[in-house]
Amino acid sequence: MECIFCLKKNEAKSIEHIVSESLGNTIYLMERGRVCDACNKRFANFEREALSSTVLLMERARMGIPNKKGNAAQGVIGKIGIQGNKDFLKNLVTLGGLPQEEIADWDPQKQTFSLKLPAFDKNEVAVSKTLLKIGLESLFTSKRKVFKKYDFTQLRQFLDNSDPTEWPMVVFSGKTIGTFESIPINIHKYHLSRFRCSLLFQEKDSRTLLFKFSYGGIHMMINLLNRDLDWLEEQQAPATHDTIYPAHYRKKLEKHLEKKAKDVVVATAKK
Repeated sequence: MECIFCLKKNEAKSIEHIVSESLGNTIYLMERGRVCDACNKRFANFEREALSSTVLLMERARMGIPNKKGNAAQGVIGKIGIQGNKDFLKNLVTLGGLPQEEIADWDPQKQTFSLKLPAFDKNEVAVSKTLLKIGLESLFTSKRKVFKKYDFTQLRQFLDNSDPTEWPMVVFSGKTIGTFESIPINIHKYHLSRFRCSLLFQEKDSRTLLFKFSYGGIHMMINLLNRDLDWLEEQQAPATHDTIYPAHYRKKLEKHLEKKAKDVVVATAKK
C-alpha cells in the first residue's frame, strides 16, 4: 500500500490516529499502510511536542482527557507546569511554578485570579505540522474526492523537512468568513464532538484549501496547500483577537497588505 505522505509502498505495522489518542480519539483511524512506519514515527515527535507544551495541553488537562497510556495530561507551557486531575475530573488543573508577574486580578474572597499563559513556547512549527497532518489524513479518509483534486506537494515537503520554511496558521476567537463543511461524517463526527473536537474545511480556489481545527475552546486554521498570505487577509478582517503564528508572519502580512493597497491606488490612478 502507498503512504499518502512519502508516496512509498510499505507494509506498515503501526496504526495512525488521525486525531491523536491523547486528545481523546480512539476510533477515527487511518487504514493500515496509508501512513508508513517511518512517517508515523517522524510525526509522533512533533505531535508530542504540540500536545505537551502548548495551549492544547491546557485544554487536554481542563477537559480531563487521558493520554494514550491512560494517565492524566501533564507538561510545561513556558515555565508553568500543567497537571490534569488524576481522576480525570473536568476543570480541575494543578499548576506549578507560577511566576508572580503572570498572576493578575487576585480576589481574596472568591480565591480567584487571572493567569496569562503563552499559547506556544517556540513550538509553533510543531503545531503547524500537526494541523497539516490531521488535515491531510482526514481528507483522505472522509473526503477522498476533495483529496484527489489538489496538489499537496508543499505540505509533504514541509512534513518530511525537505522544505522547512515555516508555515503560517491562525489561532482565532471570532467568526470566520465563508461556509465550512465537516470532514468526518456520521459516527466519526459524533465521536470527535464528544470531546469538543471538530475538523472542517473550505475550498476557496486552486491555491487555497482551508482547514479549521477546533478542540475545546481552542480554534485554529491553516491553508493546506501553501504558505501564501492572501487567505489571511480575508479571514483576519472580521475578528479582533486573531493571532498569526509564527509571529514574524504578522509583519509579513502587514507588508503584504500595504503592497496590495498601493497596487490598488496605482491601478485606480491609471484608470
